[in-house]
Amino acid sequence: MYPDEPVSAKNGFNAGFRYRFLLLPPPIHEASTDPSHLMRKPPTLRNNNGVVQVRLNIDGKDTFINRIDRWEDPAAIARAHAISSRIWSDWCDGTFDQTLRSYQTTSDRQDKGLLNALKQLAETNRQGRTIHAYRTIQRYGRTIRDRSDVEEFVGWMQQQGLKNRTIVGILTECRRVLPKCRSLFTYKLKFDQTHIQSDILSKQDIEMVLSDLKQNEAWFYPLFLLWLNTGLRNGELRALSWDCIRWSEGELLIYKSLKVDGLSSHRFIPSTTKTERERVVPLNQQVLKVLQEHQEQMKEIDLFDPTGLVFLTPLSHGNVYDSILGMVWKRSLRRCGLKPRRLYAQRHTFVSHALAMGNSVADLAAIAGHSTQTMLKVYAKPTGRVQMPSWSPS
Repeated sequence: MYPDEPVSAKNGFNAGFRYRFLLLPPPIHEASTDPSHLMRKPPTLRNNNGVVQVRLNIDGKDTFINRIDRWEDPAAIARAHAISSRIWSDWCDGTFDQTLRSYQTTSDRQDKGLLNALKQLAETNRQGRTIHAYRTIQRYGRTIRDRSDVEEFVGWMQQQGLKNRTIVGILTECRRVLPKCRSLFTYKLKFDQTHIQSDILSKQDIEMVLSDLKQNEAWFYPLFLLWLNTGLRNGELRALSWDCIRWSEGELLIYKSLKVDGLSSHRFIPSTTKTERERVVPLNQQVLKVLQEHQEQMKEIDLFDPTGLVFLTPLSHGNVYDSILGMVWKRSLRRCGLKPRRLYAQRHTFVSHALAMGNSVADLAAIAGHSTQTMLKVYAKPTGRVQMPSWSPS
């Protein structure tokens, strides 16, 4: 190791020396013939405004390992030399970590690379699971460099009361934004699978719940009646407007939804359907009649707009949202003496009963906005409508 030329001020660095290791070049092998897979020279140290950095030139681009310590600290210089030596040794041995995560000096600081990647994805897709992963790692406040760090992170999440299913989801988001670290964020945890069958209401249960809603939750009765008779997705139900109802044909045109903004649980973003395709959903006469009565009621209280939303909240008259619908749903189930079910039970119940009634799988897939494979794999569940064959001897 020897000092190279002084670092020039014109490059934006403080006065100091850049150090280079006297190490042999890597052995020539097949991968080295590809310029995109070359590190042409050993890493160097540089003084970046009084802070030690390790500089690598990979694929013709400069990459840095930061947050080592002050340039005046001999121990920091020694640590930087050790990191540079390890990087070059790994490169020569063919075990170089291209993500550079394993070469970070400490795990006691926030993982800026992972946080920035999650933040960028969250600002793009606005999905709650990405936001939750970002906020969890931000709260953790440490860098995840290797398997032992992952184990500590998983243990910390468990101490925070997060369920294994949630932890697996957070690690999945980490793999999503750092595809080169897929093996690092792969961690096996056991958790109980949610069975859709537990969400399915029987025919008697449906009639009981709708009767209760009509009597005790009249404002929301048309919404739940439509939901249980069409199996619309939550966002599609929120975005349903009066101009989507084709009265003469007795059907709905579904082409839009209101997606929850992950950064704000009560802010919604206009969007297309999940499959980005429009579809037609038929309505029975009972649903059409209730919707017409609902329309007349909205006109009486001056809340009807020909292109406005069909279902509004009772006080603010804004779009409905899952938390208020969930409260109404749980109250009704409790009054009917039924076990709690997820809000998505309406969709599962509709599709499962429609299949049990003998409808074509392809037709139902078109109505629900699913593939036929998904319909059979996810929704073909027992409903209590089995008709057993019987034979009489001649």
